[in-house]
Amino acid sequence: MNLHEEINFKALFEETHGLILVLNPSFTILAISDAYVEATNTKREDLLGKYFFDVFQDTKNTTAMAETKASLEYVLKNKKPHQMPMLRMEIKNLAGVFEEKYWNTINKPILTKDNQVQYIVHIVKDLTQFVKLEKIYVSEENISNTLPDLIHSLESTLLNRQKKSKSINEKLHQRIIKQNIELENLTKDISDYKLALDASDIVAITDEKGIIQYANDNFCTISKYSKNELIGQNHHIINSGYHPKAFFKNLWQTIVRGNIWKGEIKNRAKDGTFYWVDTTIVPFLNEKGKPYKYLAIRSDITLRKQTIEELKANKEKYLGLFENSLVPMLINDSATRKTNAVNDNGVKLFGYKSKDDFINNFDWANHFENPVDYTKLGKAIMETGKVKLDLVRMKRLDGTPFQAKLASKLSTDKCFVQIIITDITSQVSFQEELEAKVNQRTIELSESLAREKELNEMKSNFLGIASHEFRTPLGTILSSASLLKKYTENIPQESITKHIDRISSSVIHLNAILNDFLTLEKLRKGFVDFELTEFNLPEFMTQTISEVDEITKSNNQRIQYTHIGESNVSQSPKILKNILLNLLSNASKFSEQGKKIKITTEVTETSISLIIQDHGIGISLSDQKKLFTEFYRASNAKNIQGTGLGLVIVKNYINMLSGTISLSSRPNKGTLITLTLPRYLSEND
Repeated sequence: MNLHEEINFKALFEETHGLILVLNPSFTILAISDAYVEATNTKREDLLGKYFFDVFQDTKNTTAMAETKASLEYVLKNKKPHQMPMLRMEIKNLAGVFEEKYWNTINKPILTKDNQVQYIVHIVKDLTQFVKLEKIYVSEENISNTLPDLIHSLESTLLNRQKKSKSINEKLHQRIIKQNIELENLTKDISDYKLALDASDIVAITDEKGIIQYANDNFCTISKYSKNELIGQNHHIINSGYHPKAFFKNLWQTIVRGNIWKGEIKNRAKDGTFYWVDTTIVPFLNEKGKPYKYLAIRSDITLRKQTIEELKANKEKYLGLFENSLVPMLINDSATRKTNAVNDNGVKLFGYKSKDDFINNFDWANHFENPVDYTKLGKAIMETGKVKLDLVRMKRLDGTPFQAKLASKLSTDKCFVQIIITDITSQVSFQEELEAKVNQRTIELSESLAREKELNEMKSNFLGIASHEFRTPLGTILSSASLLKKYTENIPQESITKHIDRISSSVIHLNAILNDFLTLEKLRKGFVDFELTEFNLPEFMTQTISEVDEITKSNNQRIQYTHIGESNVSQSPKILKNILLNLLSNASKFSEQGKKIKITTEVTETSISLIIQDHGIGISLSDQKKLFTEFYRASNAKNIQGTGLGLVIVKNYINMLSGTISLSSRPNKGTLITLTLPRYLSEND
């Protein structure tokens, strides 16, 4: 930010007619009014940013400048305004001719909140016209008067002039005293400056030929020469031979013309070691403007130069690492976010033709799948100085997506950002595959554990059912056989028949249980064969229903059958019969005596629907969820004979016929079972 931007006084001064300057505490001109520019015949751009006394150093107003400097220093020291006496100035006009001006000046400080001088306002009142009018008045006022009046006027004028002379003499005396004080202060300042300069810098003074006339202690310390060894010699005594002759030729040409020379010089000390100095050579000019003496002020920069050399070496080493790095690396300008450097792997990763192509055309925003990620990254780098992203989705020049790991670091001076990118697409894919396999294995293991748990439950259920279902009929058979053996001669024929029927019934029941076990095992192993046949469904249903009439009649139950639609179907009558017998047996077994069982079949163009409805004990919702689980018995059917395999077998049979089964039931209201099968089943189904 320049001075104009920092303090914008232009708009303030454009409308004022006063002669005003604004200075900072170093007496640098910060702002200037138009009236001041016009009065001094200068240009604003020649004054702004300049040291006040440098601007006017070529004027003839030496006394006025001294008065002004004293006033400004008073304001700076005392932090109070200071009114200067009227000064006679000589200002060049547009023709280059000096004109006489009379200025009355006041300098006012502008203080900060902590009572420090922030600015000094230099206000000038131009009294030139007033002084001229006064002179004209004195010289012409009484020309037309009579001689006595003129004499009287002259006497009065003489008296006034004597008074003015006395006043001027007093002021002149005060000014001389002030100037003596200032001279003493200046002498002291010069002594202090010399002391400070000798303490901090390497100082030497030479004559116009370069012969050393003065060398301070710092010069002796760094060069390892004594003052006696240096004085009377030229600087060739410390020449290192590092710089070419043209270097020193340019140096001498510059200072001989009366200009200041600045530069860095490598010198050699007495013991042969080398050192670097940052040098400023100031020529002292005589009245003819020719140098008669040179002041050389030097600062030891050996450590800095060594550091720079080390940095250069490190830079070369770093560049080697940068270029040969196995991972893509980029260097970005932190302000513009433009890429300034990239290695070959970076070019290859993003799919550019060359480094030049990359640097000229690469735009970070085009290589993030989500532009918001790029915005967040840039902000985070500037806030924290270091950002690491374990996974960011990016894309190449041709739009191919890839997944990357990104590490970025802001330089100490915050000028550039170093970015390292690693393509981890294959790693992520492998990790995802591994995680998928682990998840799958976990699922399989969970299923296996669940299956094992289920098998354990089934085993427990089977043992419970088997012990109950086998013990009861076997007990019946055993007791009946024992009675028949014991009372062979005396037992009536009616009792014999009864016990034989009980034995037969128990054997049939055991056979049914074994059939259920064998059937389920065959279904599991896929050993069940079935033949597809076209047959009349209503006739098939009537015949099958008649086979369970004995069971239903014994329970005083009646089966009501209804058919809707076409009659012929192509299915497996053997398996369909097994399904019907199982379902009808359950409907009868779980219904009270005297209840009706309703069966409805319907044949459409493509499907068979079979509905069996009873009015039995029903099934609770919680039990319905496990009805198709092996060996599971509903809570309200524990005391009714059964293995818990019937519906499991039915479910497997229906799957073989490419059908579905659904169940709707309410406790003590009955159960409705719906089967849906394809009308025409083929061997490929």
